[in-house]
Amino acid sequence: MNSPFPGMDPYLESRWSDVHLSMLAYIKESLQPSLPFGLRARAEERILLEDQGDAIGGYRSDVAIVEKSQRHAPAAAGAVMEHPAVVVEFTSEPEVDRWVQIIDTHDGNRVITAIELLSPGNKAAGNLNRLYRKKVRDYARAGVNLVEIDLLRSRRTRLKVKWSDIPPDRRALYLLCVRRARTPERWECFPASLRDTIPAVPIPLRASDGDVLLSLQPLLERAYTAGAHDDIDYSKPLDPPLSAEDEAWADQLLRSAGRRK
Repeated sequence: MNSPFPGMDPYLESRWSDVHLSMLAYIKESLQPSLPFGLRARAEERILLEDQGDAIGGYRSDVAIVEKSQRHAPAAAGAVMEHPAVVVEFTSEPEVDRWVQIIDTHDGNRVITAIELLSPGNKAAGNLNRLYRKKVRDYARAGVNLVEIDLLRSRRTRLKVKWSDIPPDRRALYLLCVRRARTPERWECFPASLRDTIPAVPIPLRASDGDVLLSLQPLLERAYTAGAHDDIDYSKPLDPPLSAEDEAWADQLLRSAGRRK
């Protein structure tokens, strides 16, 4: 079953780890046949660790809940607990930073373009955001094109391009940004609303090449279907919530599709 939303499904944000991993694989696969001679799309990743001063609760990846059936002896000798304890154990894993880059295999595997599909950590306060902003600056210094795909509704106050930089009549929930290596201070921005399909985004390559268009909407739909996300409970409220106007529109959409009563 497909998503009932015509573009980005906001309920996928709660499952972003799975969607993010799938989307990067599909982006790489989609670009490969369209790249000029000598260029290849490759998936890259690195392990990121939070500083001790940063909150890491949001990056706990596994929660195991085990209910003990036997009674437990407390500190006081001879006393017996009336009810068994429920033990909650967190297994922490480091954050993995993943992206797609286009390299020139005829020029020492030089990185031509980086494609960043933003995750919550890229946008929220903390070390992950600082590392991402540094990476954006490093791309500019190295002469690498950057494509930034933001399909999350969280605020952009800690990113280079903020919503306040977009004209009020063009602001929307989602934003695709392109920064070309030859004009590092110029960003081409493509807003996308909740009610529309996600537009194709131009992928800049070498100076001698034309852009390649990346159609994101079919990849989103594929990630939804392949990830079996048709089990989403659309009766639950979103976090963060939609605006009153968008919620009314979404409620009507979901009821018409039989996904909300």
